[in-house]
Amino acid sequence: MSEFATAVQTLRPQLMRFARAQLRNDAWAEDAVSETVLAALATPQAFAGQSQLKTWLVGILKHKIIDALRH
Repeated sequence: MSEFATAVQTLRPQLMRFARAQLRNDAWAEDAVSETVLAALATPQAFAGQSQLKTWLVGILKHKIIDALRH
């Protein structure tokens, strides 16, 4: 596993806490976090390093949560 992938996986519990607080549904939160992790790992070059990795991932997660709420 790459250093980037390890760093993303390390932040997963924090992302889950955020998603659970927003969605109030464990299954939806798990789906949103999984989609966030997949999106981040699919395009690691999109992380330009201009912010912290956690900030970038939470930004992606917010969009995934909005998508979940729309459905």
